[in-house]
Amino acid sequence: MVNAGFAGSSGRVNISALDRHQWVGIEGAPRTTVVGADMATTIFGNQSGVGLVIMNDEIGFFSNLTIQGVIGRQYILDDMKLGIGMNIGLVNQVFDGSKVHLAPAGSRYHVDTDALISNNEESATALDAGFGVSFIHPDFYAGLSVLHLFEPKPNFNEQLDVYIPRSFFFMAGYNHRLIESPIEIRPSLFVKNSGPAWQFDLNVNLHYLDKYWGGLSYRLQDAVVVMAGLELNSGIRVGYSYDITTSRLSHAGSNGSHEIMVGYTFDLSFEKRDKQYRSVRFL
Repeated sequence: MVNAGFAGSSGRVNISALDRHQWVGIEGAPRTTVVGADMATTIFGNQSGVGLVIMNDEIGFFSNLTIQGVIGRQYILDDMKLGIGMNIGLVNQVFDGSKVHLAPAGSRYHVDTDALISNNEESATALDAGFGVSFIHPDFYAGLSVLHLFEPKPNFNEQLDVYIPRSFFFMAGYNHRLIESPIEIRPSLFVKNSGPAWQFDLNVNLHYLDKYWGGLSYRLQDAVVVMAGLELNSGIRVGYSYDITTSRLSHAGSNGSHEIMVGYTFDLSFEKRDKQYRSVRFL
């Protein structure tokens, strides 16, 4: 969802949905809902991947609805795989002026007669694009990507001059299976940058029998995260995480953050399969 270079890399069809409530208890706190899917395919005889991402992000007065198509190309390098992909689509930004509380008349700040501040709901749409590169090995992976590549500017009839800043993502992880043990340790790093803001996540998950997992994450100067999940034999997977706020927001009313994920993975092959028939003579 943040790196188009991973599209189609699993060789399967992946469908995921995620809902995150951040800093519960604080008015106007962020809420993010994402639905995405990708699948492996062949384009002009090349191993490729295609996908679709729909994301709604709300914070304060603003909400962003992004709909993007994803396409990627996979290159096989011995036992490694290099992926290059891009995403392109639209972002619709809404400014809800009904949430604005202006100071009373006579204030040294904005007054309720300020014509430049709308008390209505304003909406605008702009083109949006991104680019990503992934590197996958059976034991480790890494990826580098950028979203909002051209910093889209959904200016609301030129009344509000706003733009969505370019965002960068770096991720890397390692899979270490213990000798003669069904447990696999998966440490990972996730770095995010948007404008002047940086965020660093250090994670470690324990996977048992490739079915159950649990772990901890530390987000620098923000939170400690506890997470757990499972994957059923049918390809259905679920996960939940809870952020324990460690920043000063914990004194401002934040009760932490909740995130839940559900997904479904399956094979989809268009190749001709051998047909088998059961003889009625042996029923």
